Amino acid sequence: MPFHESQLAARIQPSPTLAVTNLVAELRRQGKNVIDLGAGEPDFNTPEPVKNAAVEAIHQGKTKYTPNTGTIALREAIAAALKSEYGAVYQPNEIIVSSGAKQSIYNALLATCNPGNEVILPAPYWVSYPEQIRMAGATAKIVIDPDGDDFKLTPARLRAAITPKTKLLILNSPSNPTGAVYTTDELQALVDVIRQHEFLVLADEIYIKLVYDGIETTSLCAFPEIRDRLILVNGFSKSYAMTGWRLGYAAAPQTIVKAMDKVQSHTTSNACSISQEAGLAAISGSQEAVEKMRQQFDERRRFVHQALSGMPGVSVRLPKGAFYMFINVAPLLGLNDVPAVGFDRTKLWGREINGKKIQFPNDLCQYLVENAGVALVAGEAFGSMFHVRLSYATDMKTLQEAMKRLEKAFGEITG
Repeated sequence: MPFHESQLAARIQPSPTLAVTNLVAELRRQGKNVIDLGAGEPDFNTPEPVKNAAVEAIHQGKTKYTPNTGTIALREAIAAALKSEYGAVYQPNEIIVSSGAKQSIYNALLATCNPGNEVILPAPYWVSYPEQIRMAGATAKIVIDPDGDDFKLTPARLRAAITPKTKLLILNSPSNPTGAVYTTDELQALVDVIRQHEFLVLADEIYIKLVYDGIETTSLCAFPEIRDRLILVNGFSKSYAMTGWRLGYAAAPQTIVKAMDKVQSHTTSNACSISQEAGLAAISGSQEAVEKMRQQFDERRRFVHQALSGMPGVSVRLPKGAFYMFINVAPLLGLNDVPAVGFDRTKLWGREINGKKIQFPNDLCQYLVENAGVALVAGEAFGSMFHVRLSYATDMKTLQEAMKRLEKAFGEITG
């Protein structure tokens, strides 16, 4: 019997960022020297106290099922951190721990959205948002936030996107892929619009501890006026260098958490018991390690931005958070600049080098990995036809070599 994938599987695309990681692994197996600047994964080791807590948990036999929503100790610690850092009061029954922030987001979408609902999605966006919205049966209402506005959603654009079908807004700050960070005042302006309407807000704040230049920002949970409609998502992967531990959480009104609990009870059940013990150690006492990592990310951020700013055919803003550069490569694609919203996507442009046409970011990324040995992620994955994403979550020596390779490649392309 021939296999035919389901309609759901046919409607979604595999993760482009994971595809880059797999491509790099395959090229390296073939003996090729490839620098991977595509993965959104800190190169640091998990802090020692966190690892020690996990080992101790194993020795103590904490290897059984936990409550589906997570251990009470971890949920209490998360609640204490939210109160200490943002003044937000959550009870343990308003928090659910999941196998990564990605699962928390998917749980939230499945628990709140129905077919026919619209989810307002600012672009550029993280690659999994539109696919998860589609998997939940809802429709993404994409709002393009241009480079000139630092890729941020404005109150005017938010108002224009709201319809009677609006069920949810996703707001990601600091942003993957742009590194943009909403200031406290900018968040307040959006909150003033949100409170006038009846829809939910999913705040993905996985990078909130990685903010630079002293920018004044906060969590959306610091705004009590939207407390009854906020689904706050965070996790341990980025700030604590715990990507492989797969541990995230959501804080929301109890009615929403109960619905997410039902969804999770039929998928993964509880997050890994050992990861939860590690997470408890992280959130309770690893802030010094987080700050050391943040400082090194900051040093890399400045170096990469300065290096890219001197290269031909590209331009890039200095991001205020996370560990990504979202690089404008329009000139490398044969354009003087990014066209205005509403441009004709069928218009032909592009360059040809070494017999290969470079017309879109995906073409450029393919050229770079094959000819420069540097892997980036094409902007199409994030909703942009004129950018590529670079992750500087790797050591300085590797970044220095990558910048040399990119400068040479960009020079060859521009002639």
